Amino acid sequence: MNRSSNEIWINADNYDDWETSRPLLFRDDMRDTFFRWFRIKPNHKVLDGGCATGVLTRFIAKGLTTGAITGFDISPHFVKYGNKKIKDSGLAAKAKIVVEDGFNLSFADNTFDTVVNHAYLGVLSDNMAGLKEMIRVCKPGGNVSASVSARNFPKLKWEGDCSFLGKDRLNELIEKQEKAYRKITTVTVLKQDSHWKVMRFPKMFAVCGLKEITIHPYAAGFSYSDSYWSDEFKRFKIMSALGREIEILEKQRSNPKYAENGFSEQEFKELIDLYKLKQQYLINNIDNNDSWNWSASMHYIVSGTKS
Repeated sequence: MNRSSNEIWINADNYDDWETSRPLLFRDDMRDTFFRWFRIKPNHKVLDGGCATGVLTRFIAKGLTTGAITGFDISPHFVKYGNKKIKDSGLAAKAKIVVEDGFNLSFADNTFDTVVNHAYLGVLSDNMAGLKEMIRVCKPGGNVSASVSARNFPKLKWEGDCSFLGKDRLNELIEKQEKAYRKITTVTVLKQDSHWKVMRFPKMFAVCGLKEITIHPYAAGFSYSDSYWSDEFKRFKIMSALGREIEILEKQRSNPKYAENGFSEQEFKELIDLYKLKQQYLINNIDNNDSWNWSASMHYIVSGTKS
């Protein structure tokens, strides 16, 4: 078994990455739908694999009645932060997060009614080994699901009605930087399984013996002008998510491999400056519904039943 991906995640502490992105997927008005697709009942004992800060864990906990959910992650930083978020949300009576190695879970066989995860299996160095552990701790007749995301899934995007004057050049540079990133940051560098890629997960579920397999595609969308989101969340996303992009770019600009793959130091500087300008523009126009730009990303849920 290849456990090398643990090296990538054991010290992870990028909390805002999860807290600004995963709420876009797991919206309160979609809870009933996700419960159907994940095959969760309100009285179930649920496991959430590789849960990071526990956005999905809290989302599911809110829909449980007599049930309870346990999230696990290998990063003690995520576990500590996630349990504080659970407590602050008033969910500690039916949710918790624990430190676990997903390749060697401490839970007994046949413990959980339902086992779920979002974007966890896809970052492992041995996807099938991680899935088999989740199946092991699921009860016979119970269900195992994976919500799957990938950078190369098709996206919908509309920038045409945004008044930010630098939008066209910003998007051009983002696309060019992403192209270089994909050449540099391969599955080998990220220590990810190159055989069971995310599009092959339904087949992997079948190979691992799960039955009654279903696939549910879904999209997650966001606009800073969308009234679904509170101003508080919009400000948090503007400052944290865009701030995080700037932080990552500042680190990447010193990597000589970017210049070797067609993205120069000057382009890094221009891209960072444009992100900062957009960040300030969005803060200044948070109440302005005239500047519509929005995007949506594709995902899917695969579920199967343990015999």
